[in-house]
Amino acid sequence: MITHHLTTMNNHTITPWRAGLRRAAWLPALGALLLVGGTTVVPAIETVELVNFVMCDGGSNDFLGSDSVYGVAIADDTAYVQLTGASLPQINRIDNLSGGQATTRLVSPAQWLAASGKTSMSSWYGLGVWSNIVQFADVSSDEIWRINKITGELSKYADITSITNATGSTNGVNILAPQTINPATGEQVFYENKGKHVLTTGGSNVVSIFMSYEELSNTFGNAGVSGGMTFDHDGNFYWMQYESGYYLGVHKRATNGTLSVFLTKAQMDAVHGAGYTVPGDLFFAPDGKLYIRLYISTRGCVLQCDPASTNPAGTLAMYLSESALSNSAARSANMTQMSWYKGGLCWHHFKEGTWRSGIFAVVPTNEPVLVVSGPAEVAINTSNVPYGCMLLLTNRWGLYTRYDQTATSQWSIVGGTPAGVTLDGNFLSVASDVPTNQYITLQAASSYAGQPLTNTYAVLLVPEPAALSLGLLLICVGRVRPV
Repeated sequence: MITHHLTTMNNHTITPWRAGLRRAAWLPALGALLLVGGTTVVPAIETVELVNFVMCDGGSNDFLGSDSVYGVAIADDTAYVQLTGASLPQINRIDNLSGGQATTRLVSPAQWLAASGKTSMSSWYGLGVWSNIVQFADVSSDEIWRINKITGELSKYADITSITNATGSTNGVNILAPQTINPATGEQVFYENKGKHVLTTGGSNVVSIFMSYEELSNTFGNAGVSGGMTFDHDGNFYWMQYESGYYLGVHKRATNGTLSVFLTKAQMDAVHGAGYTVPGDLFFAPDGKLYIRLYISTRGCVLQCDPASTNPAGTLAMYLSESALSNSAARSANMTQMSWYKGGLCWHHFKEGTWRSGIFAVVPTNEPVLVVSGPAEVAINTSNVPYGCMLLLTNRWGLYTRYDQTATSQWSIVGGTPAGVTLDGNFLSVASDVPTNQYITLQAASSYAGQPLTNTYAVLLVPEPAALSLGLLLICVGRVRPV
């Protein structure tokens, strides 16, 4: 037997492992994903469920029953999630995303009620992490809040009085979804709808106008702000404006204060069509690209562009189409706040009917997935049945553990099984005389929320160098940890 790469060619999740794996000393050789020198295969965008809803909501031992995730921020190997619904607002920290995930409740519903007087909480597009704090502008209380990300200490950073003093409004305060953290200062930038100014904090209960109603209106003809806000690594600020049900485009505030149209509606329509009329989240990622969410109802897509280009519109491209999102691990084109994890875009979506919204992540093509290969003794334990686990390695040799609803899938090979290829459960063995660079199609039949699901995976068989296989095996066996 020789070990082969299994390179998926579509947007579905990779092959999951079942709970309670057999001892690998007598396993067939397993497949792997890897970019090897001389191999020209470039897989399409892969997505995985990075954190399931149970873990977001407290873990299997402390599940509260909130309705939906409303915000997510990821720093290193830790996720911070804000949930609400069913009068159960909370903020949780999920450590060890790459394996052995553990949830700690930072803010409980009782703590939030005592501090804010509210039974709901919404960070919308603005949950963020900076230094040792988690911060957001709450749409329910219309105030800015900080949480110590280690201790969970909750504090009000800017109250209604300080916001009112900044705007001079006599009509009260109405914070809407658009907001972000300035990564250079840790201050919150947010949109207040009564005065129609973009505001910024500047310390505890210090609020000032970042962009005034007059400045916005005189430059763009209106001051309506919608969707996400973001800063690039040079300090330029981006946001989307919206009026009468149609987004007008992405706008930019340069570091010298100059305002300009960055991308027009027509330029974005040329990429995604005219069907998406509402701006969603806006996210500048560590890869230097700007990601733009556009949608209508629960359908939508994500565009990508290079803001450092001399012609940003010329770099506009579809990154995740509605079809790609619907056929991904998320099984939905409904996306809310975006984030970043180990080289890939992340997001969450709201509850839809019987669906629960977890956190989903793109596995970047320059960091392809691997599974353990070769004869070895590997024992995996799992305590969150019916969720199975799957082990993934990157080409930087980092171990990932993901939780996946399709762990109970029934696997089969579509179109007949080639000679020398054997599928036993979710273990694929390939004989040494099987022709290389050969495609097979795997099918996974499973169910979710009581509904049957069938996904197919185009797989390319490419021989793996024996020395590389041994190196991967030793690394993987040495780093496997219980789930």
